[in-house]
Amino acid sequence: MTKMSENKPHIIQIVGYKNTGKTTMTAALIGHFSSMGLKVAAIKHDGHDHFEMDQEGTDSYRFGEAGASAVVVMSEKRTAIMERQATRLEDMLSHLSGYDWIVIEGFKEASYPKFVMVREEKDLRLIDRLGGVVGMISWLSPDQVMRLSVVNRDITWYSVHETEYIAKALLQMVERK
Repeated sequence: MTKMSENKPHIIQIVGYKNTGKTTMTAALIGHFSSMGLKVAAIKHDGHDHFEMDQEGTDSYRFGEAGASAVVVMSEKRTAIMERQATRLEDMLSHLSGYDWIVIEGFKEASYPKFVMVREEKDLRLIDRLGGVVGMISWLSPDQVMRLSVVNRDITWYSVHETEYIAKALLQMVERK
């Protein structure tokens, strides 16, 4: 079983197929960690390159349309950096090194500790395909998972409805070091 790093920032990935609850689980973990006073960063993978952070009609949008390769918007409380280039996950993690936790939604093939979201039987196959799996978060009951028995390794099962318990389990994984 993959071990969680004792070094900060602690990194956990939430992975799974479409509509398995990745975003809901990611937001829940961020909420639990933040409510404990921990500084949390989130990274979301957009595998289809559909997202658009800037809005037509804003000054920053105009700068990008005019040809700026990077546009930075800064206020007293927030900073947004929009670059027209790909960024490696490792480079972004380095940029976020001052955080207690980084919760990554997606990037299935990355080598960081991850939970696999399981809504249906077909989702179970992903567990054996990926490295770094520390547990499954499932809509299926433990009995259903055992009966389907397509997972070829001993893996911890968590209910999708027990987000606080999952957050506490993650904290225990890093404290055991």
